[in-house]
Amino acid sequence: MEISKYQELANSIRKDVLTLTYEKKAGFIGSSFSCADIFAVLYGGYVRLNINDSEDESNDTVILSKGHAASAWYAALANIGALSKERLFEEFHKSGGRLGVHPKRNSATGIETSTGSLGQGLGLGCGAALAYKIKKQNNRVFVILGDGECNEGSVWEGFMLAKKYKLNNLIVFIDRNRLQSYGHDDEVLNMGEMKPRLESFGFNTLEIDGHSCKEIDDALKNAVNSDKPTAIIANTIKGKGVAEFEDKVLWHYKWPEKEHYEQGLKELKENA
Repeated sequence: MEISKYQELANSIRKDVLTLTYEKKAGFIGSSFSCADIFAVLYGGYVRLNINDSEDESNDTVILSKGHAASAWYAALANIGALSKERLFEEFHKSGGRLGVHPKRNSATGIETSTGSLGQGLGLGCGAALAYKIKKQNNRVFVILGDGECNEGSVWEGFMLAKKYKLNNLIVFIDRNRLQSYGHDDEVLNMGEMKPRLESFGFNTLEIDGHSCKEIDDALKNAVNSDKPTAIIANTIKGKGVAEFEDKVLWHYKWPEKEHYEQGLKELKENA
């Protein structure tokens, strides 16, 4: 896919997330906006997914460890046809609906894991990648981590496991927006520079602008040809795309009111 098409897809994902969170008064808009570009490039060019058959053995596995950003995942799937827009806007955060604020296993084609309790996604991803290796399948596993959850020891156990089993079919994005649910990471638990640490864990480690579709695309081209597991540190801004939402703790929790919604749509249309 051309870079401009990735950008269009990312913009559509943000518009859908904005509308969902405004209409349903639910979801985490800051977390979802920060990884919209990652989802756009993944589903626009790299994730192999039969949108009509969730049981197709050739499907790649995507795990959103930072489950707060489920609305971005749903929007990405809807924009590639794996989930209908009608169902997206009907079922999100609805009693009896399957599209919860956090992703639930088998709620839509392409969603194989339930997440939301942070720190578990990488372990699940390592297990899936190892299973593909044992079965001699060439499927890939993509995991999207939040940088805040990298405070948890289980994440680093996953990195060690990936090195031990040489899981070069595992590609991990770290959404490095440096803002957790109640403060910047240098205030909560400073992670410092992650690149040398991940390299010491045996990963093919890349650091990029997580809002540049070209840099995301280049990193994935590198990753799919690596003989090591890959970690892509994507430097992002929480709430990226609408000035009012950007880099503010409040927008981890807050839902748009009418004025925020209208201004957000205006900015997204101007940046399309």
